[in-house]
Amino acid sequence: MIAILQPLIHEHDAGIVSLAALLCGCGVWVTTELFNRVLISPPNRKARWLLRTSLIAGTTIWCTHSVTMLGYRPGVAVGFSFSLTALSLLIALAGSLCSLAIAGWRWNSIPVRLLGGAVMGLDITAVHYVGIMAYRVQGSMAWSVPCLVLSVVLAMALAAGAFLAGGEADRQIRHTAVMKALLMLAILSLHFTGMLALSITPSALVRHFSSPETLWALVLVTAGGAGAIVLSGLNIALLDGRSEREHKRLLHMIDDMPVAVMTVEPDTLCINYANATSRTLIRSIEHLLPVKAEDLIGTCIDIFHRHPEHQRHILASPSNLPHNARISLGSEILDLKISAINDNNGRYLGPMLTWALVTKEVEAENRILHLARYDSLTGLANRNTFHGLLDTRLHSASAELSVLFIDLDKFKLVNDTHGHRAGDTLLRETARRLQTLCDDHSKNECRVSICRLGGDEFVIMSESNDPAFNQALADTVIRSVERPYRLGIDLNVRVSASVGIALCPQHGTDSGTLLSRADIALYAAKDAGKNAFRLFAESMEQNLQDRLRLEDELRKALITGENLFVFYQPIVNTRTDSITAREALIRWYSHELGWVSPTVFIPVAEQSGLIERLSQFVLHRACRDAMRWPDGARVAVNISAAQLGQGTLGDMIATTLESSGLPATRLEIEVTEAALVDDESRVMEELYQLRATGVHIALDDFGTGYSSLSHIHRFPFDKIKIDGSFVRDSTTRPDYAAMVRTIADIGHRLGVTTVAEGVETQAHLETIRAEGCQEMQGYVYARPAPEPHDRDTVDRLNAQAAKPAA
Repeated sequence: MIAILQPLIHEHDAGIVSLAALLCGCGVWVTTELFNRVLISPPNRKARWLLRTSLIAGTTIWCTHSVTMLGYRPGVAVGFSFSLTALSLLIALAGSLCSLAIAGWRWNSIPVRLLGGAVMGLDITAVHYVGIMAYRVQGSMAWSVPCLVLSVVLAMALAAGAFLAGGEADRQIRHTAVMKALLMLAILSLHFTGMLALSITPSALVRHFSSPETLWALVLVTAGGAGAIVLSGLNIALLDGRSEREHKRLLHMIDDMPVAVMTVEPDTLCINYANATSRTLIRSIEHLLPVKAEDLIGTCIDIFHRHPEHQRHILASPSNLPHNARISLGSEILDLKISAINDNNGRYLGPMLTWALVTKEVEAENRILHLARYDSLTGLANRNTFHGLLDTRLHSASAELSVLFIDLDKFKLVNDTHGHRAGDTLLRETARRLQTLCDDHSKNECRVSICRLGGDEFVIMSESNDPAFNQALADTVIRSVERPYRLGIDLNVRVSASVGIALCPQHGTDSGTLLSRADIALYAAKDAGKNAFRLFAESMEQNLQDRLRLEDELRKALITGENLFVFYQPIVNTRTDSITAREALIRWYSHELGWVSPTVFIPVAEQSGLIERLSQFVLHRACRDAMRWPDGARVAVNISAAQLGQGTLGDMIATTLESSGLPATRLEIEVTEAALVDDESRVMEELYQLRATGVHIALDDFGTGYSSLSHIHRFPFDKIKIDGSFVRDSTTRPDYAAMVRTIADIGHRLGVTTVAEGVETQAHLETIRAEGCQEMQGYVYARPAPEPHDRDTVDRLNAQAAKPAA
């Protein structure tokens, strides 16, 4: 091998060859660095960097060949063909452009890199042999085909190996040093292996060839021009290196950010950069996209849109930026924020997208929005939504509608007795029934919607103000609610509903008035005994105002105690005419209203929550007065059904007895059967506790309302008071007399004292004696009267009430 290369070495000028090698090394270094810029540049800048790189690469190949040929000493006169020399330069430039364009197209693809390297090897070979054709010698040239083929294969192999060994990392060359060394070897080795294929035979033919001085000048000019180009490229590479380092640092910073970032080519809308977070997120939704994360670069962002026309319009001009968008992609939701990227001179470079998968966040937002608009327990629209619907409807062109307020009767009893879970189940089932009812009544021209206001209150809005339609709807609501509810395996309950109806525009044209009047109608339905509906009437509003005024007056009276009195009516033994007890009866005189009947103000006290204070007043006064009675008779005090079963009655009675000094055996508590129906078990428990202290318990108004023998069977009442309605008609109606006799007989057999109420005449007295009643109470013996210490005040108030109004 040395023997073969020895003549070749002696035929070259060592200085010039060294210059060519230095020139080649510099050119290859600059070419590789600039090619990295090609790889990482956005599409709109790739072409510019590709041309620069191709210019340096082609010049390096050509200059290396030209300078080494100038250093070649064949031993004969030599010259050059200008046209073929210029052609070799063009081949160098064009071949470099082709090879680098191929390799840069898919640098991450090994076959593509190999192809680009092979083209580069062919380019080097073509430059050399076209350059040889431009070489003129005083003699003839002959070629060794095997050596020629060897030179071509070796150049292509080394160039392809350079591109392959360079590798890929983050869209750049991984091993730049290896690539530079192999590429430099491909260029230099081609010259020497190619020259092995050439043999020159001197000739005596005299021609005009370049003088040695001219050749040296050509060497200097070629080297100078090549050096200037290479140094220019080197300067570009050095200057751009700093920018590149800053760019890499910025990209690394963006890559490390937890926010997904992508940049887009403004002309094609193809993605030219995606940070690590973007690629990670893309991998998580690859199943929804037609592209893999590895192939994201160069892909158009249309893949994120089913109908990308709108987004294309937004991104067409930087004046539309910044822009925010939320995109549904299958089951996922993407949040996009698009802003414009400008260079230091303010020139628009393209859009930048920051994006995130916000599916869970949107689901949470939707849940919060749903909770803000819908009731979490029943799923019905809530109070806020109802007010919005009502206001929208009232402001529409045809504001004809109705509002139905619905309140569940005895729901509190279910909640307190069976627990909140049972109450919640009842509310959900009620909501389901009402929703079904509204759906059944909705028509194309009349929509009926249901909302839950809170607690056990519901409201229906109907787009019909026809009274008949809404009354029928309310009746259907009542019948739907009163059906039994199955709240558990062994738990079935019944509740009822009261409904108030207001119509628009008949009863009001604004939401405040309509809701107020529907509420007034609801109160009227409850006052009528519940489980009923009422259509608003003007008189209801006046009644409500009167009731509120009465409540206010009563509240003031309870605070001051002024003009509140306790009257007493004796309860007398029918055989001895002796007083066994006195019933305490509350009386109230209002400065504005005069004497107010207990049948009027006691229901108001029960509905307004004042009944406990009123009962406490009566109990304290009655126990204190009873201590002054010389006959030692018991005092009977009525207890409202609203107080029983609350757990407060026992403490109130114990405190009162202690403060007044009255023995418990001298106190009678009268309860009605209605109190036993609402929450029988709890009421019975409380009554047993009271009776254990010595307090007597009487069952009042027996024979009316919820009369049931089970009550007197389950609890050992001390007295049964027969309602006055039976006594008053017992003298004219044998059936009523038989009822009195039957109750008296039951009491006798049970060992319970029976008291006949409403005994107003001698005939009544004789009848109840004949029927076996042991005690009686009524006008025939005495009317209710105040205690002596209140008598003067009562007389004065009676006189004042008797005066005609001025």
